[in-house]
Order: sequence, then C-alpha cells, then structure tokens
Amino acid sequence: MVKHFKFLKYYPTTIGLSVILIYYLTVGRSIGEFDSGELALAQATLSIPHPTGYPLFSLIGFIFSKVPLPFPTLIKLNLLNSIWCTLTVVILIKTSKLLLDNLKSILNKKFLELNFQFSIPESHKISVSIFSGLMLAFSATFWLNSTKVEVYSLQIFLTSLIIFNSLEIYIYNGNKPSELNYKTILKDWLLITVLIGLAFSNHLMTIYLLPATVVLYFFKNKINKQSIQAFLILTAIIIFIASVFYLIMMFRAQTSPPWSYGDPSDLQRLYDHITAKEYTKYLLDNSDGLIQQSSKLLKMLSFNFSAANFSFGEFGLSLFLGIAGVILISALKKDIAIYLYLILVVSISTALVYHIPDINEYFLVSFFVISLSSVLPLIMILQIIEHLIIIKRIFFLLLFSLLVLQLIVNYNYANRSEFFVIEDFIKSSIGDLPPNSVLLTDNWGSIISPALYYQNVERLRNDVNIISPSGYIEFDWYRKFKATKIYDSNFVLIPRPNTFVAFDVAYRLISKGILKIPEHYSLIPMRNYFLLATDSNYYPLDLPKRKIRFSKYTFSDSEKYIKELIPYMLEQRLLYELNFNRTNNAKDIYDEIKKRFPDYRLSSAAIMELIKYKILKW
Repeated sequence: MVKHFKFLKYYPTTIGLSVILIYYLTVGRSIGEFDSGELALAQATLSIPHPTGYPLFSLIGFIFSKVPLPFPTLIKLNLLNSIWCTLTVVILIKTSKLLLDNLKSILNKKFLELNFQFSIPESHKISVSIFSGLMLAFSATFWLNSTKVEVYSLQIFLTSLIIFNSLEIYIYNGNKPSELNYKTILKDWLLITVLIGLAFSNHLMTIYLLPATVVLYFFKNKINKQSIQAFLILTAIIIFIASVFYLIMMFRAQTSPPWSYGDPSDLQRLYDHITAKEYTKYLLDNSDGLIQQSSKLLKMLSFNFSAANFSFGEFGLSLFLGIAGVILISALKKDIAIYLYLILVVSISTALVYHIPDINEYFLVSFFVISLSSVLPLIMILQIIEHLIIIKRIFFLLLFSLLVLQLIVNYNYANRSEFFVIEDFIKSSIGDLPPNSVLLTDNWGSIISPALYYQNVERLRNDVNIISPSGYIEFDWYRKFKATKIYDSNFVLIPRPNTFVAFDVAYRLISKGILKIPEHYSLIPMRNYFLLATDSNYYPLDLPKRKIRFSKYTFSDSEKYIKELIPYMLEQRLLYELNFNRTNNAKDIYDEIKKRFPDYRLSSAAIMELIKYKILKW
C-alpha cells in the first residue's frame, strides 16, 4: 500500500499548496473590517496599533510589504495572513502524523490492554493526518482569518509550532532524568523557548499554552535542581526575547510614527500597553457576561438550518469527530492527556471571561486541538474496518464528503474576494467632504480603523480630521495626538466650519447629554453624517451619491451596520427636506431609498409625513 503513496513523500507541503490556492480565491482584495485597517497601517508604516502593540506582527508585515510582488500593499498584507494559516495547516498535519507514528508509545496502559492493532498502514496515517489539517483549514473562523490583516493568523502559526515541538521533544527525547543536566535540557527546550518568546511579542494569547507547557516540561524532566535551573534560564530567555521586541516598539513610538495608540514612548506607558491596562474593563465580573460569551461559543459550533441564517458551524459534521477525539485524549498517557486538556481548558475559560465583540478568534487555539484530536477516533475506526475493503472505501468517501461539505458551507462566510463595502463606504464618506473638514465619530470598525490606513498609506483625503470624541474624553495621549479641541469646559461642541458628526456620536453621546450642541446649532442630516450648523438656514444635499459594492452574502457586522445606516440617514434627510417644504427633493430621496435599499422599512413618522405631503397615498 505504501508504494502507492511515494508521490506523497512531501504530502504536507502538497496539501499546503492546495490550501493556499483555495485561500487565494477568497483572500480580501480590499480592507477588512474592525481592526484590519489599523493593523495594515501598523505593518505598512511600523506604526503602533492598539494594545498589546504586536511588535513582531508589525515588523514581519513591514518587511513583507517591501517584497516586490505584483500586488498593492494591502493585498500583499492580506496574503501574508493566508501564508500563516497555510503553514499552520502544514504543521497540524505533521503534528497529527507525529502522534499516529508513535501511537503505541503514547497510549495509556488501560487502552493497551484492549489489544489495539498498532500495525497501522502508512496510507491510513497520512489520510487521517490530512483530514485533521483540512478540518482546521476550512473551519469558519480560521479560514476567515486567512483573508484579511489580523494578528491571529501569525499567532496560531506560532502556537502550532510550539505544540508540535513540545510533543516531539516529549515523544522522541529518550534521556532519562538521571542522565539529564541543565545544559542538555536547555539544548532540548531552547527552540520552544524562542518560539514562546516570539509568540509573546505577537500576542498575549500565548498565555493559553504556558500552564500546559510548564507541566509537560516537568513531566519530562522531573522536578530537580537541574530542571529548575534550566527552567529559570529558559524563562529568562523568553522574557529577554519578548522585551527586545517591545523595546523596539517603544523606541519606534518615540519617533512620531503616523499612528501611535497609547503613545508607549516611555517605560510606564509601555508597561500599560503591553499589559493591556485599557482592556481590563472587558474582563467579566458577573455570570451574565460569562453566559453571553458561552452562548457565542455554542453558536459558533452549532448548526442553524433557518433560511436566513443557515450555518453548519465551525466544522460542519466534522465537529462530531473532533468531540470524539477530545474524549479519546483520555486514552493517551497521562502526561500528554493533561497537556492537551490543559490547553483546551485554559484557552476556552480565558476566552469566556473576556468580554469583547471579536471573541471568535480567541477560540482558535482550542479549535487547533479539536482538529488534532480528530485523528484518534478516525484511526480507531480505520483499524476496526481494516479488512472490510468495501466499507473502508465508503468510509474514505464519507471523510472526503465531510471536508467538501465543510468547504462548500463555509466558503461564502470566509470569502472576502468581493468584500469592498468598507473601502467604498470610507471613500464615499470622506471623499466628497469639503477641504479640512472635521468628522466626529467613535465608529472604530467601519470608519476610524480603515481610515487610518487609507489616509496615511494611500493618502486618501488626509486633510479630513477624523476624531473620536470618546477617545478624546478618555485618553490624554489621544488629545495630544489630535491637538484639536472639540468641546469647551461644559462639553459643548466648538462650532467650526465643515464639522460633521457621525450617527454613533449623535446617538450615544449627544442624545444622552454627554456632549452638547451649541445654542442655535443643530445636526443637519447629510448622506452618511450630520453637519453641525446653525439651525435657521437650509443646507442643500450637495454630496453626490456613490455606489457601494455590498456583498452578495452579508456576514460582516460592519456591512450590516452600513446597510442600515445609509438608508436611515437618507430617511432623516427626507424629513429635513419636508420640514423646508422641498417636496421634490424629498421624493427624489424616497425613490433613492426604495431603489437602493428595497428591504429598508421607513419609520411610521416618515410614512405619515410622506402621506401628508402627498408623496405617498393611503
């Protein structure tokens, strides 16, 4: 049987090339949502993004952006994430094969007593390893992260290397504790130490692996003077590596980059940035938040057969193999079982107590372990049906069908090749504003973050000053960075020519009295924003309508928001026109709403006004 697989000598690489070709079909050709704009800016210009700063991510991206590829900078940076995810799939396949090659030596005694057949054909081990890799490759969240600029794709790649090398050392290093000295231990564990140091310089999610790695280290080397001495040295190396990258970030912050979130230009600010002091408010302090995050995880994994929100979850039907595999981890030797279970428990529990909107990516480490675990039930089933040729062929066909089904179902969710809504919205929003306009908005995902990239890298209307009022109120570094006073001592907005206010600020800050409008001023609805102007005059809608390329399938929260915002603002403009008895203008806007947003439902107040002015009939 093995001779038929000689052409698959480099099967992990072969599968990796196949995966990246599929990823290329779905990779974003434009800016992604939420943090992608800011992170793309960080990589393109070595700017400082939000905590924890991700210096390794920024540095690698900056270098890669200079590689002479036939793509714009943004697409190159998106492709870099496809590369990281592809490499993770390759490492997962190698990790799966590592476990299967050494299955007899890593199973516990109770399972060995079942007389399990260990003469596993090489073809079975290769097939099952490939399945585990593709199970992760085409899972919803992992695949989505291959399409846009984010820190998680690099992080899960480093995580995969740490897990692979940890298991490899445990399985292959045959030294007995009595034969070990701290120099031998240092030599064995140095690579993992370097990887952990690099991972910490990218994301604090590395904490997920620490308890499990420390436990496996002492399981392997026992607790003695030599192992403790080596452990302290290895810990110092981790701290040193991470510190070097974060100090580089601090020195870069001192050079006034285009964007420096938190201004980590001194040691105190650097410490606050690394420890994400600003985000401690997102740690849950009640059971309601824990239940909310748990429900998100269950929703990610569960099926939804409704026509409007059809979903097969992260893994489709392959999930059941992953669950069976997680249970069968208990059949492994205690040391490895505890190692894998600790990663699962720590990663899931830590993510559940962190109350942020983009929580999905914080489960990627656990999804990696679930995919890895799927090899256990698969290889057991194959051994049971080894001599049942027809059933075995049907089983392989079933596995192939599971992967194809997962790919088909998750394709539209992950596909960002035609995702242009953020780019179009930004260009239509600020492209036609008067010179040197001021735009007040707290909308990070749809406006501020993407604008950071377009204004600083592509030089799109960098004369428009986009200011976050909430950031201005809360952070002294932001006030210094913007150097534009936007309100007086009574939190009354300072009127300036061409000052525009986004809906989120009008709704969350002004309507609640946190910020106030000057006397004799009001918010005049324009296309995407309000104009802060005197309330006695009529202001024509002189901003042209721009085409926004909405996706065929809408999964992004940012896109859903924009789809609701634009017709809402047009409705407010319609009411404004009627208030000045400009019925022709109101009718034009009404026709535009019905044509561009046929599913949008006007408010009852707007309908009554349209009837009153005979634009609509009863």
